[in-house]
Amino acid sequence: MKSLLLALLLTGSAVAEENPLSVELLSEVKAIAPGETFTVGLHLKPPAGFHTYWKHPGIVGVATSVEWSLPPGFSAGESQWPAPQTVKMARYTAQGYRGESLLLVPITAPKTVPDPLVTLTAHVSWMCCGPQCHPASKVPFSITLPVAPSSTATATADPTTKPLFDRFREQVPKKDDAWRVEIARQFDSLLLTLTSNQPQLTRDVAELGTLRFFTADGQIDSDREQKVTRGPGQKLRIELPLSKQSHEGSKLAGVVVAQQSWRKDGTSVALELP
Repeated sequence: MKSLLLALLLTGSAVAEENPLSVELLSEVKAIAPGETFTVGLHLKPPAGFHTYWKHPGIVGVATSVEWSLPPGFSAGESQWPAPQTVKMARYTAQGYRGESLLLVPITAPKTVPDPLVTLTAHVSWMCCGPQCHPASKVPFSITLPVAPSSTATATADPTTKPLFDRFREQVPKKDDAWRVEIARQFDSLLLTLTSNQPQLTRDVAELGTLRFFTADGQIDSDREQKVTRGPGQKLRIELPLSKQSHEGSKLAGVVVAQQSWRKDGTSVALELP
């Protein structure tokens, strides 16, 4: 099979043969401070007409995944994903990104780092789909960072990458106590009810625009219609069709994305269910 890679650059970027996705491994900091946690990111940029997939792709697709090779004492935390969008694979509705995305990954350094330079390596697998689908498996990307000279040093943000990290960090779904969540099972669907606890802070449900729930565990069928009912008052209901892989019970994992922010001040862009 013809190799998927044409080149692997030391900066952490690669161009894939017959694979249209641009992938870069970036750092938010210019140097590593021993004992501190810093953030790196996988920057994915599909061309127009193509898409990648969220941490759960839905009924079809393959989620982007990463396996880390780190120096002794370093550890990688859980990836933080920006809010997903609906994408189409053939006639099926899936969950992913139609444009660029940045997967944020916290990396914790040990208190003592003996080497002046540290190399972090990520083995990345993905599926980039458009008119055709292009898979890639465990493609290595590396980035080398200097170590700050003392254990009391604080990592300094890289001005060339920090705006990108800030932009996508704002898009990561978060829990919001201003909205009360209720879930009930009814036949072949789950009824998700969201009610504002603090209407002085939250946006009127009539102003939220298009709404959609994205399943994080496959319990909800990503391809079927979700019926939204607004009101009375600051309340909305979303009927979520269960998938063939659903289980008994009324637990729900995922995020709810609205066209407008959930709070009037724009700080709550997507709701992660508690």
